[in-house]
This record gives sequence, C-alpha cells and structure tokens, in this order.
Amino acid sequence: MKAPWRQSLLAKMLGWLALHLIVLVAAFVLFVNLQLRIGLDSLLSGRTGERLRDLGELIGHDLRSAPRSDWDTILERYSTSLGLQVDLWRPPEEWQANVFKRVPANVMGRIKDVRMPPGRQVEPVADRRPPLGPGGFPSQMLGPEGMPRGGDPGPPPGAGGEVVRPQDRMPRSAKPAFFLRGESGDGYWAAIDVPLAMSRNQNPQHGLVLVRSDDLSGNGLFFEVRPWILGAIAVIALSLAFWAPFVVGITRYIRRLTVATEKIADGDFKVRIASGRNDELGRLGAAVSDMAGRLDHFVTGQRRFLADVAHELCAPLARLRTGLAVLEPAVPEDRQPRLMAVEEDADELAKLIEEVLAFSKAGAGRPQLQACELGPLIREVVAKEAGEMPVAVEIAADLVVHADPRMLSRAFGNLVRNARVHAGSEARLHISTSRLEDSITIVFRDNGPGVAEEELARLFEPFYRPDRSRTRDTGGSGLGLVLLIAIIDYLFGGFRNRS
Repeated sequence: MKAPWRQSLLAKMLGWLALHLIVLVAAFVLFVNLQLRIGLDSLLSGRTGERLRDLGELIGHDLRSAPRSDWDTILERYSTSLGLQVDLWRPPEEWQANVFKRVPANVMGRIKDVRMPPGRQVEPVADRRPPLGPGGFPSQMLGPEGMPRGGDPGPPPGAGGEVVRPQDRMPRSAKPAFFLRGESGDGYWAAIDVPLAMSRNQNPQHGLVLVRSDDLSGNGLFFEVRPWILGAIAVIALSLAFWAPFVVGITRYIRRLTVATEKIADGDFKVRIASGRNDELGRLGAAVSDMAGRLDHFVTGQRRFLADVAHELCAPLARLRTGLAVLEPAVPEDRQPRLMAVEEDADELAKLIEEVLAFSKAGAGRPQLQACELGPLIREVVAKEAGEMPVAVEIAADLVVHADPRMLSRAFGNLVRNARVHAGSEARLHISTSRLEDSITIVFRDNGPGVAEEELARLFEPFYRPDRSRTRDTGGSGLGLVLLIAIIDYLFGGFRNRS
C-alpha cells in the first residue's frame, strides 16, 4: 500500500507565510495599478515632480540662452541624453521640432486645457538653476554612476555657445503641468510649463515641454522601479526575520515531541521532554513526559508481578513433578497414559513459567557483553532448535558482534523454533547476513503461510497468538516473539518483521 504523502509543519507554515506575502504584494500592485490608471498626476507631488521641474529649468534656460534657430538642436540633444522623446509646444498649436508622429487625443486635450501663467514684468535676478553635478546636470537627474539617466549626456546643458546676459536671467518658474498615459496605451506623457521670452520690458512667454516614454519608468525620470523592488525585498526579509524564530521554535519542539512519542510507541518509557515553555505545547510536552513515567511504572510493575507469580508457582510445580515421579511406579499399566498426560501438562507449565521469568528479567540488570562470532553461534542454535527442518545458513566467517551470547542465543532460538512450529511440514529456513559500514543485518526467512497484515503488529504483544495457532501442539505461550523483541531492543535496538 502506498504511504500517504506527508508535509512537515514547518513547510506548511512557511507556505502560508509565502502565500500571505504574495497576497500582500498582489494587493499592493493592484492598488498602485489602480491608482496609476485613475490618475498619474498624483506622482507630480513627489520626486517625479521635482525631477520634471529640474528638467524644465534646464531646458528653459538653454532655450532662453540660444537663438530660436538652435532650439531644434537643443531639444534633440535632450532627447538623446535622456533616451526619451522631447519636444516644445507653444500656443496656439505650434510644435518646435515635430518629434512626435502622433499625439493621442487625450494628451492633446490636456495640452489645450493648460492655462499659462499671466504675463508679468520681470526684473533681472540671480540665476536660480538647480544645483549641478558632474557634467553640468542636476544631481537628481544623475544615475548611480554619476551619469545622466538614459545614456550619453552630450554637451552639458547651457553649453549653447552663447553668453547669458544678466538681463536675460529669470526666476525659477518651471512647473510640471500634467502626467498621464496616452489612450490605447500610446506611451506615458509629461508636460512642463517653462518660460521662454527673456526681455526686461516684455512679459515672459510660456511654452510646454512634452516628454514621452514607452514605459512608466521613463529611464528613471518618471518612476524609479528599483527602490520599490528593494523595499519589497526588505519587507519580505523583515517578515521572514520576524516569523522565522517563532516558526522554527514551534516546529523544533514539535519534532522533539514526535521523536519522544515514537520512542514511547517502541517501548522506551524512560523518555522525558525538558522544556521551559508555558504555552499549550509546553503542557503537551509535560503530559507526554507524565504519560511515559506512568507507562514505565505500569510496565515495570507488570513485569514484577509476573516474576513474583512465576516464582510462587515454581515451588508447587516442583512438588507436583516430584509427586508424579513418586507415583509413576505404583500406577497400573492401564493408567500410565493418564499419568503421562499429567506429566506433559506439568512440563508445559514449567516452560511457560520459564518464559514468563525470562520476559520479566529482559532488560533488567546488565548484559554480559563480549565479542561473539555470529557463524558458530547461529549454527549451534540451529542444531539445537531446528530438528528435522532444513536450514540454509549463509554467514561470513569474520562477522563479530559485541553482545551477551546467552541472550542472543535465546533470541535466535525463538525465531528458529517459531519457524519450525508454525511454517508447516514443508518448512525451510534461510538465514543470511549483510554488512553496511558498522551495522550488520541478520535475516531469518522461511516459506511458511505468513501472517495477515492486521495481525503483524499484534504478534509482539504479550500472550497474543493468532487464532489458527491456538492448538495444543502449536499454540505456544505467546511470549516467544515478545522475548525476542525485548532482547534485541536491549542489546541492539533494531528489529523489523515482514510477512
């Protein structure tokens, strides 16, 4: 039968944590996407607006510092340096460089809705361009390597070959006008209101610098994705760091509980679970330790009781057998069969008492450990217990174990005797060994009818016998395999059965 698939509690908890984080990330992405679809203008109040304002100041300064015949060249230089499309729109409907092949209707509508600042008299003031970094670009427009976002910057802004006269300087007045996505997914568009006319006696004329990108990031000008990714990774890392000690602590303690209960199921009642936990798991561990202690006390008392009963039965049994021996010469010939039956019952009772005593003493005291050669020991057991049953022994000559030879002989003898009695008249037994590093496996295989699957586990219960073996000749006491398990666990701690 195929074993059911099992999943550890740690894997389940980590799986739920991962699912929780995925749901949070999906909700965040959905929220951001919804916000961006509703309106991208909200980004203009943050770093996006600052970068667009700085770009507008640079472009406006360069345009005001150069003759109108050079404006196409200036706009082309910015398009190349930023890796974006840049053009200038002036009312009523005049495009400076005609960079855009098509302007979406929703973008054109927003352009026409922009209200230019009213004209005013401008006095010469100090130049208030944004602080410049390496290459003459604002520090906010520079990437991690100190280069402008988008590629080769070309000549620094303002390097138009003309000297800016003091009377041509203007206050910092560039302002982002809008930021939206073109209809039908036609790119992302940003407009910057910049002053163009530069005269002492003339109000400034304004224009819109349009910047288009195929994606939302705009090479870092519109939206920087990297900080969001790093922030998400940091949130996940912090979540894992917060949850990991809690999850690992629970699963480690549950693993200890599992190991302890498996040992108790195998008959080791000395298990105790030490823990300073004061929660439900701590109470469970204390209950398991208490249960193991009670079972140990119960099993020890049971064995002590069996040993006491067996000892008490030895004296009357000895007197019974002595009486039978005394009566045998005086019993008439025709009554001898009845006397022999009584003697057989007495012998069976003596064997039962002997096995009860051996079972009660198994695991008590210290075994007399010494080096034992498996080959001679098993052959001696076979010669004593196999009778006429054919037995094939395949054991390497150099296999030596450290064990109590008396207890080991009794355990092997129970297996050989069990095969002889229960495997049938055509029974054959094959004994083999295999070695893997420091461990030795000894296999006893017979050709008997086997045992039903539901009875395999109960074979090693004290005094249990399958129904078909409950006869006078083959019934046994039900302690042979129990004694075998007790001896093997006591000496080595490893036994498996299979039908």
